[in-house]
Amino acid sequence: MDTIFSSASNSLKSAIKIIRVSGKNCIKIPEIFSFKPTSPRLLSLRKILDDKGSLIDTALVVYIPGPSTVTGEDIFEFHFHGSTIIEKKIYSTLLKNKGFRIAMNGEFTRRAFLNGILDLTQAEGLNDLINAETETQFEASTAQYNGSLSTKIQIWRTEIISLSSKLEAVIDFSDEELPEDIEIELKRNIMRLIRQKEDALKYSYYGERLKTGFVVTLIGKPNVGKSSLINYLSEKNVSIVTNEAGTTRDIIEVMLDFKGYPVILNDTAGIRPPSTEVENIGIKKAIDRANASDIILVLSDNKDFSFREIKSNVKKILVHTKCDLLSYKKKGVLEISVKNEKSIDNLIEKIINHLESISPKNNVFLTRERHVQGVKNSLKCLKNILKIDLNSFPELASEELRVAAKEIGSITNVIDAEEILDDIFSNFCIGK
Repeated sequence: MDTIFSSASNSLKSAIKIIRVSGKNCIKIPEIFSFKPTSPRLLSLRKILDDKGSLIDTALVVYIPGPSTVTGEDIFEFHFHGSTIIEKKIYSTLLKNKGFRIAMNGEFTRRAFLNGILDLTQAEGLNDLINAETETQFEASTAQYNGSLSTKIQIWRTEIISLSSKLEAVIDFSDEELPEDIEIELKRNIMRLIRQKEDALKYSYYGERLKTGFVVTLIGKPNVGKSSLINYLSEKNVSIVTNEAGTTRDIIEVMLDFKGYPVILNDTAGIRPPSTEVENIGIKKAIDRANASDIILVLSDNKDFSFREIKSNVKKILVHTKCDLLSYKKKGVLEISVKNEKSIDNLIEKIINHLESISPKNNVFLTRERHVQGVKNSLKCLKNILKIDLNSFPELASEELRVAAKEIGSITNVIDAEEILDDIFSNFCIGK
């Protein structure tokens, strides 16, 4: 296997840059750059020279022998002055030596997985941590990186295997009927696993939303203050605000951080009988986006909050705008004024309260579609067992348990599925 290397810092000028190398050829690096070898795990100052003996830089270097490293292989790092030309010279010198090449996206983490340092959910948690921008994203990704989901998956798999072992023991004495107490215990444990997995699936969308953002859409008639509100919340003039009705035709998205929750706020076309085909398309887009949202902010400045096109099962917050001009005090309706900055914080608090109310009780939730499919496939097998006469067909139940364990285990360790591994690790940045 080639020895790989890449910058572990950004590609711009900086005070310090780091190049990380992983693989069996790390031991050759002192010879390649003509400096005295360092003691393992000891950061040392060395003059590094190119293949012609010219000085590249005076840098801190460290050699970390495997397998107790981030990849499970030997690691070597250069910590040097943050010039791009120094970085290029180190790259060039390494590439002149057989067995060295630049790492692909996520290849360091992929090697960590292949060498048993991380499982797949931990690797995905690491990628989410690198991309985290809000407090809740940080908390969820840190928990997954540290094995919260892995632990849950392993518990499920261990329990399924335990049930399978007990059933196999009974099959070995197939001329006897399954003892009633064993059958009751088996079905009770299967029902418990089914409930746990159904709960996990119920909250699976939450994990995905934490990565991409909870969708909050503003709906209302033209000129009720949707664009003014989104401009105020984003502190940018992202939407056009005029006295002319219908100035917003397409959906305008703004990514915001509401006390740690990532929120995609959508400004949409005003809902009214359309006067042009373009406006009709904009209104249809607005309704479709609202119906696919986590929260709809229904805005009105005339006490009318009725929109037949909006689904009733989406969380709605009724917002009476421009209360500096006309007050409307009614239970369930929040009065705000962007002009006077009145009750905007209360509106944000309402959004946060709802997001908190729909969050799982812990940080263990499914964050990828492949997690969801693995749980669904395993759940289907467990439900199939409840339909089987265990005395007549224990072998069928045993096979369902075997497949259930395999499906749930695939979440943390994919075997013989190169395209799945490629998809997972290609989403990492180079150098990770």
